[in-house]
Amino acid sequence: MKVEHYKIRVTLQGLKREINRTMLINDNVELETFCRAIITAMNGDLSHLYNLKYKNKYYIMNEMELNQYNEVNMGSLRISELDLSEKDKMIINYDYGDNWNFEITIQKIIKGHNAKNIVVLMGKGKGIEDDCGGIYGLWDLIQNKDNDWGYDIDDFNIDEINEELDKYYNKK
Repeated sequence: MKVEHYKIRVTLQGLKREINRTMLINDNVELETFCRAIITAMNGDLSHLYNLKYKNKYYIMNEMELNQYNEVNMGSLRISELDLSEKDKMIINYDYGDNWNFEITIQKIIKGHNAKNIVVLMGKGKGIEDDCGGIYGLWDLIQNKDNDWGYDIDDFNIDEINEELDKYYNKK
């Protein structure tokens, strides 16, 4: 097995303003961890169900029951088992009520593992706000800077995001 990591770009779909992250993720990371780290990096609090769609398969959380022929439990599958190529795309659907969709594009495959399993290199926008009503609710928060939620789309802090990722996903 060749050892590598991926440079990916994650973009929140459906919003008039761009919210994105560019990240490095090692190929030995489990799919469940991959999804959780991306949701965390996009400001999700992981209080909802999610799935990963890739090549017409839905990889679902281990706690969920298989309901369709094209569903697979994430189990202990690792990213390397997806056999990813540059320019491949996948979607994480998070919170089936608010229906957040994060499009992931494989920008580059790099030989060798990174020192950390998961790290954000750059990004734009604070991310989502759980339970605000999805894209339309988020757009209302963006438009109303004096919103009761205290949401500010420009409040992007890469150091805080990477500290959060280190705490949960980069333990030594």
